[in-house]
Formats: sequence, C-alpha cells, structure tokens
Amino acid sequence: MRVVEISDSENAAAYAGKLFARWGAEVIKIETPHRQQVTVADDLYLNAGKRHINIDYFDSSDHDLFSSILSEADIILTDLSPKILDEYRIFEFANNNSVKVSITPFGLSGPYRDYEATETTILAQGGYTFLSGDIGRTPLTLPGRYPYYQAGTFAYIAAIAQYLSGIVISEEETIEISVFETVVGLHQFTDVMWSQHKDIRSRHGNQWQNLCPTTMVRCADGWIGVNILPRFWEPFAFMLGIGEKAHDAAYAENSERMKRVDEITSIIEDAFSDLDRATLFKIGQETWRVPIGIQQSLQEVLSDEHLVFRNFWKKINNGDTEILTAGSPFKFAGEEAPKENPPQRYRFEDIKWEIQKNEFANASINRMQPLKGLRVLDLTRIWSGPLATRILGDMGAEIIKIEAQDGRGPRKVTSSGDKSGYYPDNNPGDIPWNRQGLNNKLNRNKKSLAINLKAERGREIFLELVEKSDVVIENFSARAMPSLGLDYAQLKKRNPQIIYVAMPAFGLSGPYREYIGLGPSIEPLTGVCALLGYSSEEPRMSVQALTDAMSGTAATAAVMTALERRYRTNEGSFVELSQHECGVGYFGEYFIDSQLNQSEPQMAPNQHNDFAPNGVYRCLGKDEWIAISIRSDSEWYELCTFAGKNWENDERFNSSINRKINKKLLDESIENWTKDLDKVELMKQLQKISIPAGVVNSSPEWLTDEHLLQRGYFFGVEEMDAGYQSYDGSPVKFYNDRGYDSWVRSPGLGEHYAQVLGGILEYSSFDIAELFEQGIIVDSPPV
Repeated sequence: MRVVEISDSENAAAYAGKLFARWGAEVIKIETPHRQQVTVADDLYLNAGKRHINIDYFDSSDHDLFSSILSEADIILTDLSPKILDEYRIFEFANNNSVKVSITPFGLSGPYRDYEATETTILAQGGYTFLSGDIGRTPLTLPGRYPYYQAGTFAYIAAIAQYLSGIVISEEETIEISVFETVVGLHQFTDVMWSQHKDIRSRHGNQWQNLCPTTMVRCADGWIGVNILPRFWEPFAFMLGIGEKAHDAAYAENSERMKRVDEITSIIEDAFSDLDRATLFKIGQETWRVPIGIQQSLQEVLSDEHLVFRNFWKKINNGDTEILTAGSPFKFAGEEAPKENPPQRYRFEDIKWEIQKNEFANASINRMQPLKGLRVLDLTRIWSGPLATRILGDMGAEIIKIEAQDGRGPRKVTSSGDKSGYYPDNNPGDIPWNRQGLNNKLNRNKKSLAINLKAERGREIFLELVEKSDVVIENFSARAMPSLGLDYAQLKKRNPQIIYVAMPAFGLSGPYREYIGLGPSIEPLTGVCALLGYSSEEPRMSVQALTDAMSGTAATAAVMTALERRYRTNEGSFVELSQHECGVGYFGEYFIDSQLNQSEPQMAPNQHNDFAPNGVYRCLGKDEWIAISIRSDSEWYELCTFAGKNWENDERFNSSINRKINKKLLDESIENWTKDLDKVELMKQLQKISIPAGVVNSSPEWLTDEHLLQRGYFFGVEEMDAGYQSYDGSPVKFYNDRGYDSWVRSPGLGEHYAQVLGGILEYSSFDIAELFEQGIIVDSPPV
C-alpha cells in the first residue's frame, strides 16, 4: 500500500501512519516547513519507518509537487483542522479512487467543529478525567496520547476496510473520524451505570466504585494492584490469611464486600505490608491464581523478564546509539514482530514511490459497510474481545457470537444488590440473561449461537462453521482453546485460509504465559502508574481498565492487518495479541525519553511534557472543573490578557520552562481565578480566543452533550427484552454516514440457532431439534 500522512504533529495521523509503516506499507509523511520541532522521543516512536518531506501546501507554488505525491497514493491520512481542509481543499489533490481519512478532534460538523483541543481537554469532555483521582481533590488526566492513539487505530482499521472493499469514490468523499467520539465510545460501563441505574460513576482513588476488592495498595517496596472478580474471592481470601471469610455471608458476595471496602482494604494492606512486589506477584499468580499485578517504573518495564523473553522491545537507531522502542502488541505466529526503523528525511526530488499502486478489479457497492461479506466467529467475553468484534460488526461483518450456555449467568437472579448486571431500573426481570446492559451495549450487530464446546458434537459444529468463515477471535487464557482441541492447527486443517486471532492477557509465551490478567491488574505492569498520580508517593490507577480498550481496538487492527495479508498472499494466519504489550505501547515515547535522559519522569498531577500550563481547575459549583492546555507562549499571553491577572509580568511564568518549574504555584493561581466561573461559559469564552479548554464532564453530561446529539452520534434501538436503549455509536463516518440504518440490536442468548445451523450449515429442523434435546445448543441458560 502507498500511504501519505499529511500532518504537522505526532498525534492521531502519526499513530495511524506508524501502524501502516510497521506492517509494510510505504508511508510518506508530508510536513510544512513551519511546523514546531519534534522531540527525539516522539520522532523515533511515532515516525519510525516513514519517509519525510517538506511541502508547503499553503503555498500555490508547491501545489504541483503536492499533487504529484497524493495522486499516486492508495490511502491518505490527515489530522489537519476542518478550517484548513476547507480553505485549501487538501483532498482535491488526490486521485478519485484513493481512500481519504480525516481525523479531527470533533469531526467536520457540529458546535465544536472548530474547537481547539489537546488530549487533556478531550479526555475531560469525554468523561475520563471525572473518573480518575481522589474524592475532593483535583481530577487526574491520563498521561500520554490515549485519545489520539485510539483515533489513529480507528483510522487504520477504517482505511484498510475501505481499501480492501475497492470502492471507487470521488475526491469530495472522506472517511471522517472524531477523536472526541472515539473516547466517548470506549467507556466500559460508565454509561450503562447511568442509563440503567441513574448512578454517576466518579472518583474513588485507586478503589473501583463497583467491585471489591479491586484497588492498588502499598506493599513493602512499592504498590500492587488486585482485581478480584467474584470468582477469585475464595482463593484471594486464603492468600490474605482470612480463609474463614471466603464463604462468610458478610464477605462472600461482592455487594456485601462493597459495604466493607475500608475494612477489606486495610486487611490487604496489613497482609501485604511485609512482602515485596516480586514475592506477592509470584505467590498471587502461581500459588493462588488470582489477578494481581505490580506497579513498575519505566526502567523496570524496560527490563521486565516477560517482555525481554518475548523480544517485545525492538532496537532503533538514534544516530550512533541504539534505543529500545516498544514493538507491536500483535504478531503473526512463527514470525518475529516487525523491526522498527528510524525515520528518514528526504528532499522532494529524491523521493519516489517504490511499491506498486493497487488496482482493484471488483469494487464493493456497499459504501457504509465495507466489511460486508466477512464472517467472524466470536468466542470473546467480558470487554476487550466483544469490543473488537463490535467494531467489525459496525463496519458490516457478519459476527456469530459463540456463547457458553451459562455465559450470561443463571436463569433466575434473586438479588441485584451489587448492580453488576446493569439491568434496566436495576430489575433483572424474568429473562435476566437478555437484560444485561453491558452485554447488550457490546453485542449489537451480532448473531448468537449458545453451544457446548466441551461436548464433541459441539466442537464438530464449531469446526464446520470454521470451514465457512473468515475469522476466529477469542480472548481466553493461553491454555483454553488447545485444551478443547480447537487450536489453530486444528482449525487450519478445516480451513487453510482462516484467520485466527488469540488475545490472551500476556501472550502465548514467556514467564507470565499462564498468569491471569484483567485490565486493572495489568495496568500497573505497563508503567502508566509511574506516570499517573499526585506524586511519586501517591500513584494512581486510571480505574478504567484501559488495557482492555487498548487491546480491543488493537485486535480489530490485527484482523485488518491479517485480511490485507490474505488479500496479497491468499493465505490464512494465526495472530497472537498481548493485552499487556498493548498497554506498554501506548506510552512508548516515555520509554524512549527515559532512556535518552537516563532518568524516570517526575510525577506531578496533570503534568504534560510540552504544554504549560496544562491542568484541571476547579470551577463554580460542587465538583465542577475545567481542563486548560497552553501549547505556546502566544497562547499563554492570550490567556493572560483574557484573565486580566497580570500573570504575563511575573518572571516565574514568562517561559514554558519557568511555567513548568513553577507548576504548583501557577496551577494555584489559575484555580483562584476559575473557581468562581461557570465551566461551560468559561470553555466557550476560551475557545473564542482559540485556547484549548474542555469542561470535565460526568456521564449524564457527556451523554447529553449538544455536539454529540447534533451530530447524531448515539445509537438507539429496541432491545429484545430490555426495552428501548440508547448507546454509544461509531466514531467513524463513511462518507458522512455512520450506517445506523443497517445496524441491529444485540441478540438474545442462542437466538440465531436456525440462521446459523440451518442457513449456513444447512441442518434440518429435525437435526436442530435433536441438538436441543441433547443439550448441545440452548436459547436460555440451563436450569
């Protein structure tokens, strides 16, 4: 593929371009001569494998040069602003049949269309900042470029989907991706807590608001994270030395433990206080088999035995020095993940395309569903896997959800005290298995077959479906599918072209291969908790299971990468994805910077490597806040003039360096000004003078956001047994359409047995009835 990236930043387009370059596309990055100097760490991480040229596309004298590159590209990526796209008509320089992707903070329409934004302001508006930090203290924004990397991943996915569909389009038609909508759509259950129960999820330090114990606590030499889902309480209680409480009615249920959060946290702290991280990690994972993870510094992550064993770190040249950089979180079985080559800069006259331009003979006719005709067998559960397959389904793929017969819980729910089912109005009803809010949110555009894979007949049916499918995806432990006799080797015998994506927590090899990993317990292992917090003595988890969302979108990208490879080679593949490595990769520039400076970053609340000030500031009202980022001295003086506080004459604030040095004093000065101002009005006033500002939204606020509503972002549907529901939609518009007209509700358990067995496998009604009698398939949980 020939890919052009048009950008003067290292944000969403840069990350999408990085993914293309990593997996073999020829990527030319076009920058203007006016752009700000890129840091070495950002350049090495985000521009690896690309060729760079300077073209001033604002100058008409460079338009012929610009057109000569764009007209020969297969895919064009840009994160230029809507104003620039409109004024300079960038995509008109491209060929009609190239895929054109625009990634902007808020999309190409709506009230916020021309708002300035940074990762800090987008996370605030998108509901993330409200969730991280301590009650009564400043909310914490996530370190790094999470919103941009996720939007860049969606750009990669959508561009390949469109590229493989071969649609011939005009220069005016663009794939549009909103960064704001991307992050709004990647909440796990924050939205369903509000929509189903009217509960507002909020900040609780390291403690999860709805699950106990899921937290991060001190031990002898640092911090350790635990994620004790109900099924892990018994072994964890014995690990703590309180085995008598494993089945005690006051502790056995999560709803009861939530009433005793402080007591249980204290028990954990006492039990862990004399043990070091390495000991606790080993005992927890190997003796008691519970999800537990240790907080690691960046240097500790760089030398982590598991990552080193798996050859995750790749060497990249920085002049005469070799630096370690994060590799791909997914790789093809039997192959090393691709090398990471340093960026190269060229004069225009020295650059030429080296890869043949693609010409498709059979163009698709379905513009909003580029994956129509693709069949996916979905064995995933919880969040990361269902998210991956939902994205594929949103783009038109046929998703057949292969469900465990009891995977949605029992036939009857007698108590919903802990609200973990997210039932409408907290009422399980008579059919609770079809009323779970999170399950319904994640499984739109899917069919359901509830089948017993532990039975030989169930496995044979699955293998028959493999013969007629394109993709199999699962997020079980490394041992699960082989133990069923359904590993890749067996599937390949039935369908040599099958693409199999496995996404175990720690990959399929290495010292942690058998370890249990869930988002909150994996997160401390990635290094993020060395970057997020109030100080090095007060680290915090995001409390948002970020690695699930990271690995979910990465798994979709893995499927698209494998599909593009199959298009070229006519061969199937086995792709292994590590959720742990996904998390590490989202902070790749920090690991490079740490090596270059031979130091760990200093932790401060809401600190940014480039912007000063960058923070979250109290506004008028209870727990009301605004995020503000200043990217340059000119923006600083605009803010000073607007505030009228004479900050511009204070030598402590007269440069970005000084503002960083005096961050605490500066943040206090700004908050003394904002604390009496309405957050929405302040955001609008600052945006009028082009200052990046975003209100810190709670779930009911972003779920009724005027911009999202006006852009028709949310998707409403009448569920099978849960009434009308409104959910997050798609952040991707294919030619100004999200494709909602073709979307369908989530399936009832086993609802599509006739379509799948009768329609695809051509079973008779007698055959299907016999399978019901034998208990091989069901459409309700077993008694």
